Amino acid sequence: MVEYEGLKSGSVLDIYLDLNHWYTLGRAVSGHGDKPTREIYTKLRELVQSGAIRLPLSSVHYMELTENPNDTQRRQAGDAMRELSRFVAMAPLTKVVREEMRESFYNRFGRPFRQPVPKFGVGAGFAFGEPDFLVLKNRTDEQRAELERRTGLSISELTARLQARAEYMLLVGPNGEQRQQLEGYDPYAARRMADEELKSFNIMVETLRIDPDISQRPQDAIWARELLHDVYDAYLETCAAGGFISNSPFRDKEGYSDFLLSLPTTRVSIMMKFHYLRDVKREWKINDFRDIHALSLAIPYCDVVVTDKKVWDVTVNRAHLDTAFGTRIFSKLGQLVDYLGEVV
Repeated sequence: MVEYEGLKSGSVLDIYLDLNHWYTLGRAVSGHGDKPTREIYTKLRELVQSGAIRLPLSSVHYMELTENPNDTQRRQAGDAMRELSRFVAMAPLTKVVREEMRESFYNRFGRPFRQPVPKFGVGAGFAFGEPDFLVLKNRTDEQRAELERRTGLSISELTARLQARAEYMLLVGPNGEQRQQLEGYDPYAARRMADEELKSFNIMVETLRIDPDISQRPQDAIWARELLHDVYDAYLETCAAGGFISNSPFRDKEGYSDFLLSLPTTRVSIMMKFHYLRDVKREWKINDFRDIHALSLAIPYCDVVVTDKKVWDVTVNRAHLDTAFGTRIFSKLGQLVDYLGEVV
């Protein structure tokens, strides 16, 4: 089994918070949280301002927050995210998987060349793998000078302010009345795609329940699905880049399983699914997939993760992913602040 050391570096602690904790901090920002929560928010704000910690967002945060129909909750959480995350975001999982595959192939075969991917950037565009969506372009020097005169700001300052405002609006989304008026606006588009993913995954779950042969080797089913469904496009691209015409560089099942477990994000995904599937009566939900998607990035590449109690139990007590990746995993914000008091 591969252990991971030294994936995280630098003097800044990167801390990933599950959305439910952002809702808690949002209440504190609005002045409605209890005293302990307000104290936690104040401490985190101080550490963010000092540069000691970062609280990055993921694409899952954007999708889940958009789907919340409660305008107040979205706005409060968005206010907390704007202040504490400063719109720092994690890279898309698809891009990181491609980097990990190239790294794994290179270590085994000496090809293809590595292609490092920055794990942290700024904004929704970075989180979803799109270029910056707000730029002041096609302006003459005279028009730029006029903008600066009218606003009293330099173009760079004006762009930064507009970008921050646009990021916040994209994160929180329009309110209920505006949603009804915006033609074509669909806050649940991502959820419908997730519904299809869930249906597909449940085929494997049902097979594990009724097929006596497959039920005895659930990891084989998980590995096969992970390769042939979840990361197959990245795998084919890596094989082609490395000159593996047959797309079969590994000799046997053990070779493929070792390869998949060498990919940090894929290892998290496989181990979480395996331990969830040990509960044969479990009814899978979309949020389970989103937790796995987000934590596949956060556990390997953040220093600290704060999730919910159920996920904490799976990742720490059963899968031991905290030990494997040297990541502290908590289920409460208070535990996070206690830990930060020791290390920052």
